[in-house]
Order: sequence, then C-alpha cells, then structure tokens
Amino acid sequence: MKKAVVFGLIAFILSCKAQLPSKEELTLTSDCPKDGTCQIELHKNKSLVVIYDNFGGMYYELKETAGKSVIHFQYNKTTEANLQDGHYREDILLEINNNTKALNLENTELQQTKLIFGRHCFCKGQTGYFKVENGKLTIQKVEKKGVLKIDFSTSKIPQIIRSVEANIN
Repeated sequence: MKKAVVFGLIAFILSCKAQLPSKEELTLTSDCPKDGTCQIELHKNKSLVVIYDNFGGMYYELKETAGKSVIHFQYNKTTEANLQDGHYREDILLEINNNTKALNLENTELQQTKLIFGRHCFCKGQTGYFKVENGKLTIQKVEKKGVLKIDFSTSKIPQIIRSVEANIN
C-alpha cells in the first residue's frame, strides 16, 4: 500500500513538472533615465483589452488568452517621498502572438499590436492612455532568442521615454 501511494505521488509530481510552460523572458537593454527606474515584463497567454469610458478616456485590462502575450514596459521617476502629488510614470503596452518570429510595423500599422502609451502624473489634461500611431516596432526571433525594439512619439502629451529595446530570452 505504501509503495502504491509513493509511486502515485512521484507520478503526480513528475506530471505536474512536465506541464510547466517554457518561460520566455525580456531583458531591458535600452538606457533608463538616471532619475528613475525601468522594467519590462512579458505576460504570457494574456491579451490586451483596450476599453473606453463614458468620457473618452482609455484604460486597459489583461485577459487570459491562449496564443497571445502582452509586453509591458514601465518607467517610474524617482520623486521625493514627502511630495504628495510628485509621482510620475510612463507605460508602454502591446500585444503579440506567441508564435511571432518577425514583426516590422510603422505608424498606423502599430495598432495591429494595440500599442498604447500611458502617462500618469499630477499633470492636468496631460495624463492617461493613448493609442500610438507614430513610430516603428521591430521584433526578430530565432528559436527562442530575439530582439524587440520600439521607437515612437505622441503629439497628444509630453513624453520622456521614446525608445525601448529588449532581448528576448
């Protein structure tokens, strides 16, 4: 009886381990402004759902979706802790197919990836999320390694981050 329980437990552990997905990661290679911190994340098997509120504002949600991934870059400006409204953050989000090997998009084609830029600060009238339709996005992957590069600009609001580069491992 003990042997059957031990054998069943080992089989269960091995079957769970076999189902773990291979983890793809992004490593930021572009410079981050010296006055802040930057990070990039890959949300595997998620899609980017862009939503508009009743006032024309845009926000997003991540939804479980097999075969898609969301790339999220974030820059946080370092501010003094005693400043109540001193925070400043920029976000870049886009959605790609998990099996994407190469991508080369420019300007309005960027919306094929739902590329959005977010600016969050105490900046009346110059904060929120906005579609990016001016710039260039390239992805080149061989096997599971590759490079992601985004160069963009928006005329709707000021921005600090204009370029992001990352290695895909």
